[in-house]
Amino acid sequence: MSASPELHDRTMNKPLLFFPALLALFFAAAGNAHAAERAANFQEPAQVIQAYLRATYARDLVEAYRLISAADRKVRDVNRYVQQRGGFSGFTLEVARKLSESVEIEPQPQKASGDRVQVAVRYRVPDPKRIAPTVLNWDPYRLNSLDAAERRQILDALERKQQNRSLEMNEGEERFELVKEANEWRVFLNWEAGVKIPLRLDLSKTSDLAVSLSKQEVIIQPGEVFEILLKIRNKTKQEVTARIGHLVEPNDSADYLDFVQCGFLVPVTIHPGAEQDYSGSYLLRGSLPEGMRQLNLTYDFRTLQ
Repeated sequence: MSASPELHDRTMNKPLLFFPALLALFFAAAGNAHAAERAANFQEPAQVIQAYLRATYARDLVEAYRLISAADRKVRDVNRYVQQRGGFSGFTLEVARKLSESVEIEPQPQKASGDRVQVAVRYRVPDPKRIAPTVLNWDPYRLNSLDAAERRQILDALERKQQNRSLEMNEGEERFELVKEANEWRVFLNWEAGVKIPLRLDLSKTSDLAVSLSKQEVIIQPGEVFEILLKIRNKTKQEVTARIGHLVEPNDSADYLDFVQCGFLVPVTIHPGAEQDYSGSYLLRGSLPEGMRQLNLTYDFRTLQ
């Protein structure tokens, strides 16, 4: 599945952390509140996808987790999922849920194989940036501090926009894979496969250095740290100073790879004929969009004059 439109990852505020006990209460409440809906709706793949998109849009992550396959949930429990991706609570969650009612999907022909099905959908979701002025710029502290009358004002404003269809929407297409569990469908995200990060060197801008990597690729889970070692040898009889750039592709995924510790962020100097080891540690953020299965990391070497 390609990256789902979880717009909160980039357009709303920073993640909120939940205590495990509180999460358990939320999880139980969500299960009770939606029991009838599960029995009525979740035997249809398109309805599961719509419910999942509405939950992820609203950062209703306990509800979203319930719609994810059992195979995925074995890899990541609900506490880790919510803490990594960040979720709304209180009135902020109520506002987001209200907006998520306007999420629409148009499913395309399905490709079924046994207990699995692939469904492409066109979707329309409220643009969170355009609606931000109405909802205090998605500031959870301000929203959750409002009194009852102020909350009613915001909900009424959203209701009016929904009724007169004046909400500005974002549109897109996504492909989902679902797996059948008992008589219901669940979204399969293939968390077990991890995220592949191929590594490569670009030495086209220097002929003075010989460089090797400790590994050609890593496969890790979001939220994990990995380390890379660079072995750099000066092939010349003169001191060489080089800058090592980090190129992460696709470009819009660079923010999901953080430096934890890096010994070559500043230019490095290698003595004539010498060989030097450098290490870098990186964190793949847990908020990486679902469905993103690969990032590419290139080390770009440039000799400094």
